[in-house]
Amino acid sequence: MKNIVIYSPDFSLCYSLLLYLQTQYKVVTTTDLEVVSSLVCSNSADLVILDTEPNNEILQICEQIKQCKGDLPLILTYVFSDKNLSRENEIKKFVNEIFYKPFDLNDISSKIPILLPAN
Repeated sequence: MKNIVIYSPDFSLCYSLLLYLQTQYKVVTTTDLEVVSSLVCSNSADLVILDTEPNNEILQICEQIKQCKGDLPLILTYVFSDKNLSRENEIKKFVNEIFYKPFDLNDISSKIPILLPAN
């Protein structure tokens, strides 16, 4: 079973995604951004979902993740705002997919198997 790490400062969203995905994947959720890098660098993730606006901290986390595990798929979710456009353009080189809130869980769940490595 593939491992998915989900980060969101919103515990309710973490819990909802956990419930939705746990029948198909091993899911670890956290509201602590530092935990994400640790899990990735310890080889405990096959895919990461980051629920946060693009900013300098997230850009650095994405760079760290790609340094530890360059082929790891990343999904970013956030509420779209024009003020985030420049950051989003920078972060696109690290993330595989961006979903704007409100997003459809079916869209995310259909994208995950496409992004996950086959082995």
